[in-house]
Amino acid sequence: MASSIDKLGPEILLKIFEYLAQDSTATLIPAILCCRKWQPLVLSVLYSDVVLDDQRLAKFVDNSTDHTIRSLTLRMDAIPNNPYEPMMAKRAATARVDALRQLGPLIKRMKLLALSISLDIPYPFTAAKDISLIVENLTSSCTSLELDMRHSGHCLEPLHKSDYGIDNPHPRLCNSIRSLLPQLQHLRLRLPVICARIFSVDAPGQQPPYKATRAPMLKNCIINLSMREPVAVPIGGMITTPCSSSTTRTPYIGTRVYLLPPLPPFLPVLEHFACLNSANLERLWILDLHLDPQAHRKKNVWGGWIRRDVISNNSFPIPVAPIGGFLREAWFARMPAPTDPEKTQDWLSLPNLLEMQAEGNAWVETTSGARLPAALVRDRWDTRLAITREQYLKQDQISCMLWLNELEVGQHILPEGPGGLAQQWELIEVAPSGWARDNQDGSPLRRVRDT
Repeated sequence: MASSIDKLGPEILLKIFEYLAQDSTATLIPAILCCRKWQPLVLSVLYSDVVLDDQRLAKFVDNSTDHTIRSLTLRMDAIPNNPYEPMMAKRAATARVDALRQLGPLIKRMKLLALSISLDIPYPFTAAKDISLIVENLTSSCTSLELDMRHSGHCLEPLHKSDYGIDNPHPRLCNSIRSLLPQLQHLRLRLPVICARIFSVDAPGQQPPYKATRAPMLKNCIINLSMREPVAVPIGGMITTPCSSSTTRTPYIGTRVYLLPPLPPFLPVLEHFACLNSANLERLWILDLHLDPQAHRKKNVWGGWIRRDVISNNSFPIPVAPIGGFLREAWFARMPAPTDPEKTQDWLSLPNLLEMQAEGNAWVETTSGARLPAALVRDRWDTRLAITREQYLKQDQISCMLWLNELEVGQHILPEGPGGLAQQWELIEVAPSGWARDNQDGSPLRRVRDT
């Protein structure tokens, strides 16, 4: 006699397996061996959104299958590294690059809808050539691409350039992304080295008018130029740098060299790109890092981002600072309000979650760990989101001098947008007329008495 579960149709079983997968995929493994009816349903769920780290990537490459995969998320965090004894980091970085190289030819069989690669590798290693191969092998089914590449460490071992794979690979990556643009709907980029080749077929430095790339399907494009958490006094290696046909100096955490920002030659190309593809393009944002080389000589200076909206031709400053001491989740950011960008709203959370908020939560992490465009995610968001100032004060008694001063004077004292697209903002607290403060950072404002 058949049990009651045998009477369930495949669409009901599929919903059950999808629900179980939100908790842990390990729950589904025994179900594969249960019966022939369940096996294809369980496999379709297990291979729907694949999330890989270094160890899982190596096993995935060795045991590749022909299963159709909806999304592939590669998350490779920073490699622990002693820069003066780099051999262990070098072996780990080499193994990571080799696994990415083997993954490239397999991408064609997956028929991905979305690909997200988050890679942190010690400088001067790079996987740009291997990422290029992966991007070039994506099929026409792929409509969403996220590339987040950084150098949070560095090795000082004097090896030949070919050992690191840095024979000027960046232009190839830019060209690979450009060739995919016509089919993309969602794009997010954070690259150590970037140039106008992605959005224009003209060579960098060429005079306008630029021949912008056609991307008729593109709806959302986020370009993040920040290489690390924003701080008031800038240091080297904090921002993306432009690439060129000549030797490019790559930013990495630890360098003391101030590199050229990519924005001045980049903005005119993006403006032409936005104009050409205005029919479907809903968002083209640049999250720029606020850099003031003279910040160390000024008082009450804030670090932060600048959100540059290419479509509306506006920019909005986003001051950022930790206000909770050693509490990582007590970073503060003042951002344009979601419903009215000309008004601001204070948010608090971890720095990476505030950065997602500053990008408009265009890409989010699901409960299974997959990174997807928010438009493709319905009800499986990671609940670790930034909270408002009001929510924060209800659960914590920590405040900050900025809030106290603004409450005292009855107005905001940090600059707010909108401003011009290319405007260089100064994130300095400004005392209103009739108010003054001591010559110390973070001192309280006091009313100036008439004499």
